Amino acid sequence: MFDRSIIDGIVMAFEGMAALASIIYWPKYRKTPLRWLPIILVYVFLLELYAIEIYYKYLGYNALFYNVYNISFFLYLYYVFHQYIREPRYRNWIVAGSTIFIAASVLNVFFEDFQTRPQLLAYIVGACLLIFYIILYYIEILSTNKVLNLRQNLLFWISVGLLLFYVGYLPIKLTRTYFSSHDNLFMTLQFVHWLLIIIMNGCFTIGFIWTRKK
Repeated sequence: MFDRSIIDGIVMAFEGMAALASIIYWPKYRKTPLRWLPIILVYVFLLELYAIEIYYKYLGYNALFYNVYNISFFLYLYYVFHQYIREPRYRNWIVAGSTIFIAASVLNVFFEDFQTRPQLLAYIVGACLLIFYIILYYIEILSTNKVLNLRQNLLFWISVGLLLFYVGYLPIKLTRTYFSSHDNLFMTLQFVHWLLIIIMNGCFTIGFIWTRKK
């Protein structure tokens, strides 16, 4: 149905573009909590670039690297939103939610091998909490004058990309394992997944380019 090699190339191009933009425009946000984002984006790009090779040529699995990334990524983003959000009640919710996510991540290890299996429980809890924090962030900025400068707000663009991706991908994450990799529905879900990655990284790139120096 789809030429996978072409779509993979497009996805990699958008991931690489976002990682490159995060480095080029790093001086504009190096004094903000988002300053560590280039490390994460470069890690994702390299992981996607070599994931298949790691699986087939070396270890026979690559879930370990994705599991480490997901936990680190979620916790880092929780920290970022905790730093940007000023409402004490919201900040307390972020701390409580982060504790729940850590507990879910530890619990997940007892059900699925952390080295060879994706940590589904940790991922679902982490993604749901992230969506919730993004909504809290939007509620706060919509009630302040920050809403007048959203175009130049890097976290706004990062949040848009993340929200679109996780709202769209969570149902796919939950259902895709029930279909054969050769099933038409599986391939349709895979295509939507690729599209969500492209949109997310496109938002990231726009944010890096348009953000104002802090």
